[in-house]
Amino acid sequence: MAQVRGIIFDMDGTLVDSRLDFDAMRHEMGLPFGIPILEGLASIPDGPERDRMLEVLRRHELRGADESVLFEGVLEFLSHVNDKGISTAVLTRNSRETTERTLKRWGLTFSQIVTREDAPPKPDPTGNRLIAERWGLPVHQVIVIGDYLFDLQAGRRAGMRSVLFAPGEMPGYAREADFILRDFREAKKLLDKFATGDE
Repeated sequence: MAQVRGIIFDMDGTLVDSRLDFDAMRHEMGLPFGIPILEGLASIPDGPERDRMLEVLRRHELRGADESVLFEGVLEFLSHVNDKGISTAVLTRNSRETTERTLKRWGLTFSQIVTREDAPPKPDPTGNRLIAERWGLPVHQVIVIGDYLFDLQAGRRAGMRSVLFAPGEMPGYAREADFILRDFREAKKLLDKFATGDE
């Protein structure tokens, strides 16, 4: 297997738990239960109602940034990959305002931050490819770490290997991932698996 020279992290649910209640957000915005919020918003024409929904989304996301909790082992793993010279980026469906606020809260820095203002949201692979291109790395030397199906799909569509971060109950879409990570304190071993090709 190819050496890992770049890692693209999802943010919410992967690096931090923002404790967002997506069902409450959908209810307040007037979106049907279960529909992805950004996709639901995309169907709303410009105007006062869309502006209201965007403000609801912004309020929830900023509160999530301020109440976010860092997952155990994240700081140590980021320090480890930095020591190994591996490039790191964040690719998120969040806004840039929310993302920068969250990362600043925890003192996290990355060589690239790509938000929904910068590229079509995941599962579109554009953001993944953009990051690899800016790094000057082939996609097979970049891995994706995320907690949701869209992270895995975007990585796969970009030609990257994907890691599902699943600290709790194993989701049904786990089969879409190349590897499973249950705890960031075990992430160093994960990099060794990529280096050796072990499952």
